Amino acid sequence: MAGSMLEVSIDTSPVGKALDDLTERLGDLTTPLNDIAEYLHQSTDDRFRQQVAPDGSPWAPLAPSTLARKKGGRILRGKGTLQDTLRHNVSRNELSFGTDRPYGAIHQFGGKVQHAARSQQVYFRQGKDGSVGNRFVKKSKSNFAQWVTRGAHDSEIKARPYLGLSSEDDIEILAIIQDYLLEPLTE
Repeated sequence: MAGSMLEVSIDTSPVGKALDDLTERLGDLTTPLNDIAEYLHQSTDDRFRQQVAPDGSPWAPLAPSTLARKKGGRILRGKGTLQDTLRHNVSRNELSFGTDRPYGAIHQFGGKVQHAARSQQVYFRQGKDGSVGNRFVKKSKSNFAQWVTRGAHDSEIKARPYLGLSSEDDIEILAIIQDYLLEPLTE
């Protein structure tokens, strides 16, 4: 998946050791990894609601210009699209979790966005006295139009990490793995 994926390289961590033990026992981790993926969906959804990073720190606040045009002021929740595109992919012994949206990475890690120059026609309502209002209106309601151009510019997006494992996530994932390790083998 393009965008932003959670890649956890596990070797000496408690989760890694438990997964190694489980791999030795089961051989194929598809079922436990699917359970872990479902848990990651819930945990990440909770972070979106709380607007916090996996380490519990609050996301960077929105810029005043963003707040002015956004309804509700919820961070990373314009239409809920980013959160709704979180997916997982499980193969025999591998779990990938993240989004395929290209803007997912810029929100996770932050960075500079380059905007190209552009021109467009904007529409206003002109009063009988000749004064033009300062609010845009639909073309069908307009009686005054003008072309505006905005030059190329950069904007800085602050990092708002939503993917990752918290210490609570580690504990829950270990519990999921432990349930499979303690499950009696049936052959």
